[in-house]
This record gives sequence, C-alpha cells and structure tokens, in this order.
Amino acid sequence: MLVKKFEAENMAAALKQVKETLGAEALILSTRTIGRKGLGVLGRQMIEVTAAIESPSMKSNLRQAVPDSGAPVSSFGRLPAAYSQRVETLEDEAVSLSRQAISRSQKVEVTENPLEAEVRQLRAQLEAQDVGQLQQEINELKQLMQQFAQAARPVPVEPVPQPAQPAVEERVEVPLRHASPAAPVARFKTAGEQTLEELIRMLTERGIDSEAAATIARFAAPQLNTRQRQDAGACREFLTATVAGLVQTTGPLWQPGQPQKRVSLIGATGVGKTTTIAKLAAEAIQCGARVALVTIDTYRIAAVEQLKVYGDIMGLPVEVVLSPEQLQEAFRRHRDKDLILVDTAGRSPQDQLRIEELNEFLGQGAGVENCLVLAATTDERLQQRTLQAFSKLPLSRLIFTKLDETDRCGALINLPTSSNLPLAYLTNGQKVPEDIMLAEAQKVAELVMGHETESRRMAV
Repeated sequence: MLVKKFEAENMAAALKQVKETLGAEALILSTRTIGRKGLGVLGRQMIEVTAAIESPSMKSNLRQAVPDSGAPVSSFGRLPAAYSQRVETLEDEAVSLSRQAISRSQKVEVTENPLEAEVRQLRAQLEAQDVGQLQQEINELKQLMQQFAQAARPVPVEPVPQPAQPAVEERVEVPLRHASPAAPVARFKTAGEQTLEELIRMLTERGIDSEAAATIARFAAPQLNTRQRQDAGACREFLTATVAGLVQTTGPLWQPGQPQKRVSLIGATGVGKTTTIAKLAAEAIQCGARVALVTIDTYRIAAVEQLKVYGDIMGLPVEVVLSPEQLQEAFRRHRDKDLILVDTAGRSPQDQLRIEELNEFLGQGAGVENCLVLAATTDERLQQRTLQAFSKLPLSRLIFTKLDETDRCGALINLPTSSNLPLAYLTNGQKVPEDIMLAEAQKVAELVMGHETESRRMAV
C-alpha cells in the first residue's frame, strides 16, 4: 500500500491534491489540523490529510479473494454489485462527516477518524473473509457512522423555564448601552421587571444591603397593583409594611411583675453606653422598678463620675467593681432590686485581649443579659466586625444610638437580619431621658424608609 500525506489550507484543496496524486480510488486514512504556517499570528492554519492507494500486488490478491463478477470497483476493491453501491455511499458519507467535524472545531486535533479506522480495518479483513460476511460488516459500519454523526451534532440546550407572566403586560423600551454591532439596538423590559428594579433601588438608597433589598423587592413586587406601581409614595408605603414584617424587637427591659433582671451594655468606645444606661434607668423608674447601677469601667476617670452624677440625680445606688467576684457580690447586695444595669468600658473590635477580659465579667454563667450598643453613624463594615468581635460574649439584643446624626438607617435591618438578634432601643440625642425610643417594628420600618415625621418623634 502506498501512503502519502498532503497539506492544504482547507479540506477541499487537500482532497483535490489526493485525487490528482493518487487517483479517485485513494483511501483517506486520517485528517487533522496542524499548526500555523508563517510568522506568528499572521500564519495560516493548515489541514493535513493522510491518504493511501493499493499497490498493484495487493489489487491482484484482492481480485483472487473476491471473484470478478463485473461489479464496479470501490476503494474496498471489486465487490458484488449488491454491495458495491452501498459501500461507495458509506465512503462518501465518511468524507462528508470528516469535513463537518473539522469545520465545527478547528481547536480539536483529530489524529484519526474512528469511521476511517473502521473502513481501513474492513479492508484488511476482506482479504481473509468471504463475501458472505460483508453484509454484517457494512451494518456495523453503518451504526458507527450514525454514532459519529450524533457525536458531531451540537447538543441542544433546553430553554430555562421562566415564571408565568400576565397575559397582557406593559412593555418599556430600554436602549442597550453596550450592544454589539450584530445585536439589536434595544430590548423590551416588562412592567414587572421595571417595578422590581425600582423597588430594589428604593431599598438600597435607604442603606439596605443589596441582597436583602432584592429579597424584599421580589416578595413585594407581585403584590403591587397597577396604581401602586405608578405611585412612588404608594410603593414606599408598601415597602414600609413589608420591612416592618422583618423587624424583630424585644419590648422593654423590665415590666411590672417580672423577676429581677441584670442587663449590661457593651460595645466600642464612644457609642454612648453610659448615657444610654441613664436613659434606661429613667424609663424603668417611670414603670415603678427599683434600679441599681454598677460600673466596671475603671479605665476612664470621668466614666465613674458621670454615672455617679446620674445616680445622684435619680436617687439610685452606684457600685464600682474591679473583678468578676466583686460583680457577683454587688448582685447579691442588690437582690431586692428589680433591674440592675451594668456599664462597661468601650472595647475596640481589634482588642481581643480586652474583650476576653470583659468575657470574664459577663460571660456564660454570670447571669447577665448583654446588649450590644452600636452607633448608627458607624460604617456598616465596622459594625459587622464589632458584632463579630463581641459575639464571643453571649448577646441578647441590639441597641442603636445617634440616629439623629445619620440619614440612612439600613443597618437597623441589615445587622439584626445577619445576626438574628432583636432590636431593643433606639436613641437620637444626649438628653436624658427624652432621647430614647423603644424599638417597635412599624417605627423601625418608617425610620429605615425615610419617613421624616417619625425620625424626629423619638419619645418613649
């Protein structure tokens, strides 16, 4: 058998070379894409075709193995007329499939087509088998061709099911800013999609986390009617009601008839813990509670004096403790009180040693409910780090201060949602006891959504 390789820019040119050099009876053994010819990226990608033709001696042997019956000669040799036409057809299909496979993906190098390998194997077997077995071989070859064609065919992608839309939907034309030249210059956005985007925008503008905003908007959008969608005020009212349903609150620290409660305020430096302690004490006194104040903040000289001033004004005892043991002794001395409020020194979220020290006073087994105090003016990423750092202590609730110094209150939703801690109180100024408000779901939602009248009315 004479084997020869041909190179050309495409399959058609390569086959033409094969036919001109080896004749029409040449057999294609393999095809593959080879590297570029030329300089760098300017070179051309080439096709290599390996073809063969029988030597005169092999043709003679094949004629002896298969008696001449006047049938036409194919690339398999001389076959009975009943099979020769079918084999020639299969050869044509093999060449066609090879061309299709190369044109679909020039990145995949094919060293030898499986179909061509089968044809070559059938040719070798013809020298040792009789013509009676040819039908079975052709059938197997036919099945292989079908499999090869299916493998070369692109896999259809099933469309992703879309949620059902109303039968008649308003459509809004929105220009595409980055459309490619072949893409359409505009697409249509449904009224439902436009409403969803508008709701998400309204929520994120109020400081609500983008993921939480998308969840809230997807819940609210399908429930809005046409009038509400067209009225920004109505959308905000609906979102306010939706947000209110997400807010968790605790109610007052103490109510008449409840057993004694020991509550501490912890948090970073400068968030207003001592002032908030005084406001909570005044609220509890108005409810008829007997209150005692305890401080473990011995780092700031003015902290103890500040708390003592508040205690003198309200007629409350003030204890200063230096160790966890002294704290428990103070609790025992004031076992007749309804509410014991514990003030603490501010701790930086990065100061893990000081937070561990605080945990010795107020950790598990201390019998204290720890409230984490956060300033609404603090960057929300720092609020998250503060929450994570102080989570080493058992936390029961959140208190937000300085709401009068910010115009975005999304943290009132983001932090409680991410920590699963309820809100207890909100403060918006230094005046004692006026500038404090018990956290209620509707009021919190109105603050978050920017209802100005509510953000100014912060009385208990």
